[in-house]
Amino acid sequence: MKRLLDSIVSPADMRALNPAQLPQLAGEIRDEIKTVTKTTGGHIGSGLGVVELTIALHYSFDFLEDNHLILDVGHQCYPHKILTGRRERMLTLRQKDGLSGFPDPKESPYDRVKTGHGGTSLSTAIGMAVGLLHDEPETARRVVAMIGDGGLQEGMALEALNHGGSFEKLPLLIVLNDNQSGIGPTVGALANYFSKVRTGKIYSNARDNVHRMIHELESQTPPLGRMMRDFLDHVRAGMKGLMPLVRPGVIFEQLGYFYYGPIDGHDIPTLLDALKNCRKLQRPVVLHCITHKGKGFSDKEDFYRYHAGKPAKHITAHIPKEFRHEGGPPYTDIFVDESIRMAADNPKIIAITAAMLQGTGLEKFKERFPERCFDVGMAEQHGVGMAQGLALSGQIPICAIYSTFLQRSLDQLFQEVSLIDTPIVFCLDRAGVVGPDGATHNGVFDIAYCRMLPNFVVMAPRDGTELRAMMRLAARCGHPAAIRYPRANTPTHELERPARAFEVGESELIEDGPDGCLIAYGSMVYPALDAAHAIFEHHGKRLAVVNGRFAKPLDERMLRREFGRQPVIFTLEDHMKAGGFGSAVLEHACQQGFDTRKLENIAIEDHYIDHAQRAEALAEAGLDVPGIVRRIEGRMNLPTPHSELRAPDYSPLS
Repeated sequence: MKRLLDSIVSPADMRALNPAQLPQLAGEIRDEIKTVTKTTGGHIGSGLGVVELTIALHYSFDFLEDNHLILDVGHQCYPHKILTGRRERMLTLRQKDGLSGFPDPKESPYDRVKTGHGGTSLSTAIGMAVGLLHDEPETARRVVAMIGDGGLQEGMALEALNHGGSFEKLPLLIVLNDNQSGIGPTVGALANYFSKVRTGKIYSNARDNVHRMIHELESQTPPLGRMMRDFLDHVRAGMKGLMPLVRPGVIFEQLGYFYYGPIDGHDIPTLLDALKNCRKLQRPVVLHCITHKGKGFSDKEDFYRYHAGKPAKHITAHIPKEFRHEGGPPYTDIFVDESIRMAADNPKIIAITAAMLQGTGLEKFKERFPERCFDVGMAEQHGVGMAQGLALSGQIPICAIYSTFLQRSLDQLFQEVSLIDTPIVFCLDRAGVVGPDGATHNGVFDIAYCRMLPNFVVMAPRDGTELRAMMRLAARCGHPAAIRYPRANTPTHELERPARAFEVGESELIEDGPDGCLIAYGSMVYPALDAAHAIFEHHGKRLAVVNGRFAKPLDERMLRREFGRQPVIFTLEDHMKAGGFGSAVLEHACQQGFDTRKLENIAIEDHYIDHAQRAEALAEAGLDVPGIVRRIEGRMNLPTPHSELRAPDYSPLS
């Protein structure tokens, strides 16, 4: 059978097909996604689950000229990309200079926004729909937002849902992609509500049959049809209070939306018919579609495994080896292992995450302590507020949220945490550049947004051993404490030195030297050591290397010492230059009257880092070892005779 997909370059080509051909096209797109992601990795489950939905939307609407499509979170965009002229580039997905794993306006006019965080689509869509109404009061155009039931839990989404229903003629269609999942299974009261809607098939089918009967009666004997409709509407109104959790759509209808569904989100004829009907309504509409995340995979496949796959080895084979190979256990594994140990020692330890039970590793904690682990769903603001309540009741909350997602809770970090000095342990996984997820997921703002808040302790470990120590310190320091660590493995061989406890604000002098100083923060300590060894090997210059440990409070004694004795000082961090660790050092140096001309901050400059493997992203930012060495050589006016740097000896220089 000839592949239909080979003839599809744009949605217009697809709309030339007969509707009866669309199920075949869906199968071909699903196969294409599975083939591509076996090579590139990526968010395979979400894309597989919306193949038919995406086909039906592009078949029913022209999103290039007249209408707008906003995809929530965005990792469900693979079928959309295939249909909008990017199929031939799909094998570059999530690779450096290739296609993004999320919608991206730089790639296509079909992508209106760059979305990587959940719960944002409805606000954007409402704004666009209001804009259409403003320009065309009787517009036939539509704004379509496709959001998952997991994303609907976000506070921003619920705020938008509340506001959108107040517009009587808003040209907005919300497609609720109900697949019972975010990264993992959805949790909470909304999830329970949708579960009851899914299982209420008898009521739903009976209602649909009655509606079809009324439609038939109206076409044949209009007065009788109107009488029956009025009667049933009266009965229906009376039933609202009796069946609030069984009757589909009651929540949306009470908010002002016309509710349509639930329908099978994999049945293309049903989808096309539903979209045709929804287009006729001059009001905000919710189309409720039941889908299966990862459709096309075996039911025996692990739920998390098909959420996001890893790239094939040959995709990463070209990436240069780092000087100090990251071959130890992942920081995430160290975090959860230490959390379990702390909880075993202290019954007041309670863990919280926001739809990241698996990503943060806390599913292992939950297995051990099911009553002391809470997944609040895609609701970071609530998670931080809940952590405050736990702390105020005498518990010790460990709040584990990705760096890029915790920034959604900035107001809570201010009011609920910083303002009254609430002692909470914040563990910020995925800090720094994260790799293929790109700009929306890079955790490069957390030092700035935590450091600016009074009472916060802000720290980062150089390796797994130090992460364990910092978690224990954070739990007893009596202040809100943020610990950032990367999406990476810990170093293969950690520094061999006697274990010594450290206190808040205490740095560590790892190696000494009179020709300059590298003050490195967190995961950049080992690259700093590598760079210092390379400078010694090639130029004979000895640099001191300091493990900064704390961005707040800074080790003031160390800074006074180094500014007093060194000709040049470098700070090194995988964070934006503005507001980061180096900024903190510069601010302190200015306050103390130190010679700030000595200081150079090596950090991410004022631009976003796009998707690439983590090593590639670090290199792009100049934060790989060769990039660091070049910055040092340039500042110290050293010649650059070498094109490649040899892995140095790690024995102490002194």
